[in-house]
Amino acid sequence: MRISKYHGCGNSFVIIKEEDVAVKAAPENYGELALAVCDANTGVGADGMIVVRREPELEMVFYNRDGSRAPMCGNGIRCFAHFCRNEGIRSEDRYPVKTLAGEMVVEVTSAEPFRVRIDMGEPVFSPAAINVDSDDENYLGRRLVLADGSRIEVDSFFMGTVHTVVFVDSIAETDVEGLGKELCEHPVFKEKTNVNFVEAVDDRTLRVRTYERGVGVTLACGTGACASVVAAHMRGLCGKSADVVLELGRLAIGLADDGHVYMEGPSTKIFDGELK
Repeated sequence: MRISKYHGCGNSFVIIKEEDVAVKAAPENYGELALAVCDANTGVGADGMIVVRREPELEMVFYNRDGSRAPMCGNGIRCFAHFCRNEGIRSEDRYPVKTLAGEMVVEVTSAEPFRVRIDMGEPVFSPAAINVDSDDENYLGRRLVLADGSRIEVDSFFMGTVHTVVFVDSIAETDVEGLGKELCEHPVFKEKTNVNFVEAVDDRTLRVRTYERGVGVTLACGTGACASVVAAHMRGLCGKSADVVLELGRLAIGLADDGHVYMEGPSTKIFDGELK
């Protein structure tokens, strides 16, 4: 089975054309294939698996490392676009991509080095969008009780997928893995949640670390970067555009007047290969 591996700011993905996946798995078994392919010891090792579906329309089919299907992935869709350019699937600089989170519009802004700008759509604030029981209009500024009895304030909403944003004074002093796991698996979130810890450096710069559901702590999360800027702007911590500083790079996030969120960032090809 022919495969490729790409990363976006360190967030890595195995990418496979659906016609090549057919030799290994039927669509109902893609989750099991993702588990095998993404395993660092017996597979390729990656944060997720992307299947490129070309018919009846171009679609990004995304699975987390644990085999669970996710609606969207911000770093993943940049790598998806890069793969499509390299494989001759799409040569134009602007085109739509179908995802479970809706249609995303890709705009290639640089071929070398490869950079792409994505219309990530609008955030959805209703509790129903994140499958949380609440009669309120949103799930912002909520204080959740942790296992030790302490409370933590969170902003939770849908931004390509389910996200929770937590503002901290210092990420370096935050237990991203431990607290991230606890919040991800908090009983209030029936489908679990991605957790983004955000440190506001200044009104144009945020430092973000993310605990992704189905993966754990990752080097970058594109939808999480978008959610972080949305939440920070609502709290007056940044303007309508900001750079999100990650472990291995930066993403430029902008909030348009029509409510859409735009993300621009890089993608890097690691290798092409064949999985036996």
